[in-house]
Amino acid sequence: MAPRLLCARHPHLGLVAAWRRHPELSGEPVVLVQERVVAASAAAQSVGVRPGQAPRTVRQLCPGAVHLAPDDAAITALRAAVLEALTAVVPAVELGDEEAWCDLSGGHALWRDEASWAAAAARALTAALGEHPPAVGVASNRFVAWMAARQGRPRHIRRVPAGGEAAFLAPLPVGLLPADSAILARLGDLGLDRIGQVAALSPLDLQRQFGEAGAAVCRLARGQDDLPLTPTAAPRRAIERVVLDGPVTDREVLHRCARRAAAGLGERLRARGLGSGRLALVLEGETATEVLERLPPLAVGSAEELWPVVFGLLGGCDAALRRTGPVAALRLEAGDLGIAPGRQADLWRRGDAARDAVAQAVMRVCDRFGAATVLRPRLALDPGDLPERRFRWEPGTAAPAAPAPVAAPTLGP
Repeated sequence: MAPRLLCARHPHLGLVAAWRRHPELSGEPVVLVQERVVAASAAAQSVGVRPGQAPRTVRQLCPGAVHLAPDDAAITALRAAVLEALTAVVPAVELGDEEAWCDLSGGHALWRDEASWAAAAARALTAALGEHPPAVGVASNRFVAWMAARQGRPRHIRRVPAGGEAAFLAPLPVGLLPADSAILARLGDLGLDRIGQVAALSPLDLQRQFGEAGAAVCRLARGQDDLPLTPTAAPRRAIERVVLDGPVTDREVLHRCARRAAAGLGERLRARGLGSGRLALVLEGETATEVLERLPPLAVGSAEELWPVVFGLLGGCDAALRRTGPVAALRLEAGDLGIAPGRQADLWRRGDAARDAVAQAVMRVCDRFGAATVLRPRLALDPGDLPERRFRWEPGTAAPAAPAPVAAPTLGP
């Protein structure tokens, strides 16, 4: 199967986070500085500001530039949102500060062709970035896709067909090649100002002239790049938060809000093909925050599977409400995320299917009628002669013991 990669080039995530905090700076020369320049807006780059420069150089080049420190917390949150948006559309994503790479190899059930699939990924990234849409390129390898995105415009997708890599690169300036400046200067001295002219040279001649770097330049000029995609790990936690109209202590209201959170979170997990091995219901009260946590018997990945677990967590709300006071919002957090189990145990291993079904039934019975309702048989070491002494009955549990509810520090006035 021939690989197809999408490259989306967008403003630095640190700049996007800064513009969200200071929208009045959009369009102004903005520089992120951490000892040296980390990122510069388009307005700052237009006067020569580049990453890696010293702040003193920036003040000389652009006296009116706004210097900001990177907001690490906001950048981390934005990165997680972008990654979550893209992984809901494509199977593998490599995310950088200014570029995102997506694997479009093969096909997708929801999109009929590559163009519609690429458009869906571009829409997802645009929604996560807000008012800063990316320029998108699609090709058979990383370098050509990157060049296509670089030659494109925001809100546009430039696709290079398989086999047309060299023809696409041929008319572009040699200075766009990611090579050492000394090599590019030497190529210019030789009168080679287009990538197609470099591609026409012998790889051996370039290797004799510049060593291995010359051979690498020749491969890139011909549109050959075998660097693979390195997927960024998907977030290990998904959160659905519901804000109430006002602080309440009514369990029926909390019940409805928790059901809505379970439906929203379950839909997100199902769309991404993920299952959760740990669920937490967080009550955000006026005086404190309470966390109720449970480990379900099986990983849950849909609203139907989430709700029985959430329903059991709601059973501990009475004691939690006495500590939190009226609740203003609640969060449902799915942790230990992984690929949702797609089991057909009923066809092949009846014992496993029965054990899973029993574990789920026990959890539901314990949640509704109490843990004392279910008894677990244990084989007695010395049953004696009487059959009724063959087993010892112990209180049953619905799932592995989860940590006790954790009370967060009391909130200030």
